[in-house]
Amino acid sequence: MQTTIHRPKLQIGKHSVDIFPYWMGLLVAGLLFGLVGAFTVLRDGLQVTGLSNRVPWGLWISIDLSSIAMGGSAFVFGVIVYLLRLKRFETIGKLAVLLGFLGYSTAGMVLLFDLGQPLRFWHPVVFWQPHSLLWEVTMCVVLYLTVLVAEMAPIVVEHPFFTDHPLYKKFPIVKKAASAAKTIAHWLHKAGPALAIIGLTLSLLHQASLGATYSVISGRGVWFNQSAPVQFVLSAMSGGTALLFFLGVIVFRVMRPGTVEDSALYDVARLSGGVTLLLTYLRLWDWAVTNYYSFDRNISLQTEALNAVAPYSLSFWIGQALLPIIAGSVLLAAKSIRSFRYLMAFAVIPIFAAILMRWNYNFSGLIATPTYAPFTPTIIVNSYAPTWVEFSVAALVISYWLLMFSLAIRYLPFKAENER
Repeated sequence: MQTTIHRPKLQIGKHSVDIFPYWMGLLVAGLLFGLVGAFTVLRDGLQVTGLSNRVPWGLWISIDLSSIAMGGSAFVFGVIVYLLRLKRFETIGKLAVLLGFLGYSTAGMVLLFDLGQPLRFWHPVVFWQPHSLLWEVTMCVVLYLTVLVAEMAPIVVEHPFFTDHPLYKKFPIVKKAASAAKTIAHWLHKAGPALAIIGLTLSLLHQASLGATYSVISGRGVWFNQSAPVQFVLSAMSGGTALLFFLGVIVFRVMRPGTVEDSALYDVARLSGGVTLLLTYLRLWDWAVTNYYSFDRNISLQTEALNAVAPYSLSFWIGQALLPIIAGSVLLAAKSIRSFRYLMAFAVIPIFAAILMRWNYNFSGLIATPTYAPFTPTIIVNSYAPTWVEFSVAALVISYWLLMFSLAIRYLPFKAENER
């Protein structure tokens, strides 16, 4: 049975207005603005951006890394639903798959523009570089996106269109195509446990390798730490699960009340809180090893230079230490607090911390770069400011994410088989 979907409306006096068409119009405007920037960068190349040889990664790569992190709940709940067989999370798991698919497809869109030669996007698949961490990340992302498409198919075919539609009588080929899609989706659903194992493996590999990409560069003091791979994995779990809880409350309590038990949503919040506290502990220990117990002059010089041009240390202590400790503790006590409004407010903090972590990692070793004189190291402070083209492409990919998510939560059933 199809779940009744409550559509958000804006109350103006005695009239209520469905905000969905206006929201769609705003997102379409964002897409159109983004297409202008996309055309410009594809026509003229990266020279229209604020990127340079000294700062080759900028706003786009930060969005790329953040969108991948925000899809981290997909592999977490793949394990919970298919391997641990906790069926009460099955509906939430479908939302996690959607977030994973949107996160990784958004990352792919960003990379298409961030590449200096976008028409060569297929080269890593054909020309293997097995000693490169970025090649391993690319292959894992491509393969995992394929897994997410396979996991999304059973969710899409749950739409009533694939059961019965007036077009079936007019165009029998449409009915045959829908029937074939349902058959394929049925087999993919049966392969759920295998897809969960493959997805978990690929996710852990590339999330860890993203952190290792920074940590293996010993010449960059603020980058070089051996726990970065683990931090990237835990950060994706923390921020991705917090985003799943935040949006899960909107989808399953506001728009589709009664679809998911409140206790299941509280458990999602508790999981996010526990991982957030574990990650924060690791971050603080890593800071102590890198800064307090270390006598690396390179690290102190880079940190001083970064603090001179940006609130680098302040953003760490507040955005990645203090606030996550508070938020993690509150989320971990979700069943005692039992207030979705407060929990949603605190769930924003792990999401912000995951994005901030990638922003700091991405720019810390680029804005303040050391020279390679072994005995008299000096720090060169570079500058970077995104151009309108970069903001335009950013608007394009963010509007895409919001548009696809809005359409999905409005029209897809998200109903588990055992709840029909």
